[in-house]
Amino acid sequence: MKSLRALKAAGLIFAAMALGLMTAQGSYAVWNAGATAAAGTVQAAGFDVEMDNGSGAAVLMTQNDGSQGTVALNVGTVNAGASSFTAVKLTNNSDAGGDFTIRASVAGSPQFSAPGNLWTIQHRAAPGGNPASCNAALFAGTQDQTVDIPKGSSGIICFQVSLAASANIQGQVTTISVPLSAAQVG
Repeated sequence: MKSLRALKAAGLIFAAMALGLMTAQGSYAVWNAGATAAAGTVQAAGFDVEMDNGSGAAVLMTQNDGSQGTVALNVGTVNAGASSFTAVKLTNNSDAGGDFTIRASVAGSPQFSAPGNLWTIQHRAAPGGNPASCNAALFAGTQDQTVDIPKGSSGIICFQVSLAASANIQGQVTTISVPLSAAQVG
């Protein structure tokens, strides 16, 4: 009799544990392990992308205060009916651990300070950091519009700036704003 009561009590305890585990979706462990860790510092990685227009004076794409960095395109003089080629070199200076590849691209339509219908601007991407790759041959084909830049490397976005043959804006300065973006892809 005594063993039958003990068996019933053990079965009841087992049933209660099983019901508790199934409803809580947990696990039951009869051991406990722990480890101590010393206090430390947690530091966020920097997402630094530098832009250089060929002057050697790199500018952060996003400034420390959160504002947008700007660089001037070194287009020079563009005559009516002609084109000029220039580049912006982008360098991925992230200090994140592991792989940290970014994809750089033009993020919208260019804005012109003079009548926009006189200007045409195209862009192409070029891997590596050589601005000399920005030439008419690059724009003759269908080159990529974006460039993937691994951590510690550079890429180029080339621009072809053309002025309409009918343009008569001698001596006028035109400002062209082209928004760029960089996003992590790997």
